Amino acid sequence: MTEQMHMKSHEGTYLREFQAKVEATFPGIVELDRTAFYPLGGGQPSDKGELKWDDGSVEVNDVRKKNRIRHMVEGELPEVGESVEGTIDWTRRYAHMKMHTAQHVVSAVVDNLHGARTVGNQIGNNKSRIDFDPLQLNDAEISELEAEISNEMKRDHQITITEAEREDLEENPLVRVNMNLLPPSVKTLRVITIGNLDICPCAGTHVKSTKEIGEVKFKNRENKGKGKQRLAYELI
Repeated sequence: MTEQMHMKSHEGTYLREFQAKVEATFPGIVELDRTAFYPLGGGQPSDKGELKWDDGSVEVNDVRKKNRIRHMVEGELPEVGESVEGTIDWTRRYAHMKMHTAQHVVSAVVDNLHGARTVGNQIGNNKSRIDFDPLQLNDAEISELEAEISNEMKRDHQITITEAEREDLEENPLVRVNMNLLPPSVKTLRVITIGNLDICPCAGTHVKSTKEIGEVKFKNRENKGKGKQRLAYELI
């Protein structure tokens, strides 16, 4: 399997360039022994960027995971065994990092204030959304929510990347996800912890501190039926 460099540490998450070896190629696809590119998944879009080698380069316009990480490219392909340098589109990547960590904070605060759990999310560069159930907020409650989220961001919660056993997470009150949605065969999970606010099994990319994120501003809310509400937000 391809080593995903962001999974174990913030150092890997903040990489903008990396070295790797080509292990396989197919039409429009390059597979590497390791990568700093994030593949589509968990509501987060893939990274984009570039792969360079001695006598060529190619744009990476999508990344998918199916057993191995597949870098979707357009143009000439490097040779198998060749060393390449990967460069991440950092503006896109960092926007996703801030948005994804913001999603965890918003989900935690909504659960604390209203007892609603996150049942879906989609991260974007400029705007993201989260689906909650059960939730029906009015304008005043949205303002209260923004204020409480702002307070949490300013507390400079440190974000850590660790691993934990599934059985330990199932008993932790700060874990707000439905563990039954995870495959029962998965016993050890990558965990993102935000200070004393939230603990969440997650494979996404995240910032080191909530102070990096900025302010959350809700742009609209949409009732999705049966007590479910979708909140869309931007970072300012």
